[in-house]
Amino acid sequence: MAGIRPFLRRQDAHSAYLMLAALLLSLTLVADLAFHRTMGNRWFVWVLLVLCLSGSFATLLLGRRVPRWVGTAAVFLFMIAQVYFLGLANDSASVIASVQQLPVVAFYLGWFVRPRFAMTLVAVSLVSFGAVMLRNPLFSADGAIGVPVAVHALLVMLFCYASGTYLWRRQVRIASTDPLTGAQNRTGLTDRLEYQLRKRAFSRAPLSVVAVDFDNFKQLNDTRGHAAGDLVLSRTVTAWKDAIRSGDSVTRLGGDEFAFILPRATAREAQVIVDRLREVSEQPWSWGIAQALPGESADELLARADAKLFAWKRVRRARDERRARDGRPPGRESGSP
Repeated sequence: MAGIRPFLRRQDAHSAYLMLAALLLSLTLVADLAFHRTMGNRWFVWVLLVLCLSGSFATLLLGRRVPRWVGTAAVFLFMIAQVYFLGLANDSASVIASVQQLPVVAFYLGWFVRPRFAMTLVAVSLVSFGAVMLRNPLFSADGAIGVPVAVHALLVMLFCYASGTYLWRRQVRIASTDPLTGAQNRTGLTDRLEYQLRKRAFSRAPLSVVAVDFDNFKQLNDTRGHAAGDLVLSRTVTAWKDAIRSGDSVTRLGGDEFAFILPRATAREAQVIVDRLREVSEQPWSWGIAQALPGESADELLARADAKLFAWKRVRRARDERRARDGRPPGRESGSP
């Protein structure tokens, strides 16, 4: 067992699932070869067994380096094999074994394949398997297997696909969410902003990004403690989420730095939204607004918003220094140039 541990540590969820699924299918094929005496085309089962065992062993060696296309290719191979086995009109044991294997691949499609492509594959699978079952007399009303088994198999396949999709969405949500505030993290910001920019390329709708930096937040942490600072951030994000429009998003870039993605908003409309969000904030903050330009990348758009934010902070710093030299208190307002 100690010798296999380094290989197990190389695995991620995708490679572990592929390895175990291939091993499971290998065991079912071994059982078929050992106990299914009347099975025809045993050579085909042997070929599938060699492929499954080789795939499981290769995945064990490669671990997380296994590319996603390998799993997708295995799904296509599985679909071809299932169409063959489900169509066997004189071999009810092989047909039932094939029906029992459908959830394994359906779950993989839901968890590890992008939703649009996965939905296409699931739809093709349901149509293909349903058509083969419909033509197989074993699944007829008077057949040895019957209609209910076919219906149950397809429904269980859909259920496993939905379960895998739920896990995929949950994994994405956890990976893209800041645990302290519940806002998006930088990974979530990049994915969402790139999606909005691609969408904007077709719709030409305006898109604005707001870079946010809290004022005197270090002083808050130093005087009241980091727990108090964390509480201010958490409560502020909650208030922001209640005040922003549907479709807008709040991202925590790190520390007290945030960003808003505002689809369908010009720079002027973004300013109106910012004013509303300032009213519900406990701590004052400064911001910079950048409206997306044609052909602009996510990094370039964020950089422009950051540049406007820090340009304004430099203006405020210089103004406060002049006030200090004149013996006047520093300005209390926050804002953007």
